[in-house]
Amino acid sequence: MDVTSIGQTSEKVDSGNVGATTSDFETFLRMLTTQIQNQDPLSPMEAEKFASQLASFSMVEQQTLTNQKLEAVLQGLSSGGLAGYSGLVGREAVHAGAVRFSGAAVEFEIEGTGGAPENAILAVLDDDGGPVAELALGAGQERVTWDGTASDGLSVMPGIYEAELRRISDGEALENPVATSAVVEEVRFSGDEVELLLADGSVIPESGVSKLR
Repeated sequence: MDVTSIGQTSEKVDSGNVGATTSDFETFLRMLTTQIQNQDPLSPMEAEKFASQLASFSMVEQQTLTNQKLEAVLQGLSSGGLAGYSGLVGREAVHAGAVRFSGAAVEFEIEGTGGAPENAILAVLDDDGGPVAELALGAGQERVTWDGTASDGLSVMPGIYEAELRRISDGEALENPVATSAVVEEVRFSGDEVELLLADGSVIPESGVSKLR
């Protein structure tokens, strides 16, 4: 998308429609106030006419607010926000959380300094939180690959999986975060949230990305 054209559109909205609508709104408000102040007390404005003018007042107000919001959106896009997000496409996003397994091997990363602690294993969990596989780790190991094989030796079904570090002795979960990575294919704007569609099919919030490669 041409960011320059967006900026030009924003200028047109600012100098044209928004300015004109705001001016009309203020003029209408002054006229209505003056009319009410100077009406004949013995022959006040009919209720129907007053209600009609109030409705017109409300419509003008809503149009003004709508144009102001549109102006803010266009200014945000023209200031480089959209261009910045477009730079994420094609980058590899590292994130902690669920990963979509579709048959290809998944590489997990032990984040933080020092890698995996001593006497720890990596547990792969299904979307219900139940363990499906356990991978051995060496002290200080930072990466481990899971090929989709479950503890019973069979291949798991495609779906959403997570991973966490656990102590070998008692199976207690450790605090060390476990991350995966995938290439960003698309950036989505959903309300105030920005979401990233990854090559493995996962959709993650922008705030969930710990680093980019």
